[in-house]
Amino acid sequence: MKFLILKTLLLRKRKDEGFTLPIVIAIGLVMVLLSAVNLVQSGEENLNALSQQGSSDALAAAEIGIARYRNLLNNNRVLTVYNLDTWTNAWVTGQACDSISSTGGGWADNSATGWRNITVAGNTIGSYRIDDYIYDNDDNLGSNNNNDIDLVSDANNDIDGDGESDARGLLTVRGKDVAATEDGSITQIQVEIPLGVNTQDLVDLNPAIWIVQNDHTAVPSITNFGTVDVNGANVVLYQPSGEGDCIDPPDLGGENTISDSRNLPPLATIPNPTGLTKKNTLNSNITLDPHYNSGELLLGTLSDVQNTSEGSHVGDDRYYFEYTGDLNLDNEDIITDGTARVIIYVSGNLTISNAVNITNSSNAATSRFLEIHVGGNVTINGSGNVNIKGLIHAPGGTVTMSGNGNVNVTGSIFANDWNNTRTGTIIVNADDYTFYSITPNRTPAPLTFRPSGWQTQEAD
Repeated sequence: MKFLILKTLLLRKRKDEGFTLPIVIAIGLVMVLLSAVNLVQSGEENLNALSQQGSSDALAAAEIGIARYRNLLNNNRVLTVYNLDTWTNAWVTGQACDSISSTGGGWADNSATGWRNITVAGNTIGSYRIDDYIYDNDDNLGSNNNNDIDLVSDANNDIDGDGESDARGLLTVRGKDVAATEDGSITQIQVEIPLGVNTQDLVDLNPAIWIVQNDHTAVPSITNFGTVDVNGANVVLYQPSGEGDCIDPPDLGGENTISDSRNLPPLATIPNPTGLTKKNTLNSNITLDPHYNSGELLLGTLSDVQNTSEGSHVGDDRYYFEYTGDLNLDNEDIITDGTARVIIYVSGNLTISNAVNITNSSNAATSRFLEIHVGGNVTINGSGNVNIKGLIHAPGGTVTMSGNGNVNVTGSIFANDWNNTRTGTIIVNADDYTFYSITPNRTPAPLTFRPSGWQTQEAD
């Protein structure tokens, strides 16, 4: 009996062994498959994490690029009103502090070589490059609006009727999570930079004396500035392209000196909008001119021809006088009638000798009534005091002061060079009148407001 029970148990064990083995193998296969699935999922998650990290780093690099290009635009505001494809034009680069190039990773280089590294503590953490910049003032990106901006009022740049400027720049920058020469994740951002009229620019510049040498290659090498008091206003010196971030100008006798990358405005143009020149011609011998009486040249009376607000001179209403040759004033005065705004264009040199008054009959302390545009040089010499209320604009000439006596200017003097050896007190007091006839011809320097409308775009 015992033998039979033992035999039965042994037979059952053999049967269980045949049944258990496939189960064990099946369970093993399931575990292998589950492990493989987990490995695949883990790999995909790692890849996704790496991709997301790369995209995040590329986005951060693009945002840094936006900030740096906005800084470029703030320092070189002429760029804000020109499309990227014109940034390297001579007229634009001549008005910029930074060297603007479309090759070799320059500011205007949007090619594969245009990537600029981002370095922190000696380590390159990414790179960026510009993709495009478009200036738009009519909500039509297909039109060319280069340099088309009104400098007087934001309302004049308004197209939707809300009284605010609609001028804007669309800046597109790409970011990469690796150095410029490496392949990596790329993210592209476009932002809108609102542009507004910067009337404060005229106040900030505030040039009592503005000197731009006509070769436009370096900060002016002034012959002799001498002792001049500008009464807290500015001596503005041209700062050419390629000099970094608008370097500080040289000190001139302790006066306020500032750099500006804009050229001097051109000489005033005499309006000729309908074929009938709106000007008055002065006699080459001013003592024989009908405006001359007892040592005074009285200009801007009702009998003179006045510009009648036509063509490009709408709202001008100035009196234009033309003098051909060299104008010499020796103990003689030029007086405006105190209400008219007068422009005198001298084709040659202007020489002021001894005691001379160039002012207005109302004795108003403002330069708004008179501008003298000189095609040659300006010389103040002899003895006696000289009083000038107005703008002296000689963009191609040298202002030379010699002799003795005080010189008191209420207004501004713009010139190519300055040579002062005069004995006496010299004051050039820039008043609060800034809208001379040539003001609209200054290169616009609009305000750039905080970027808006951030869009992350797919990079090609």
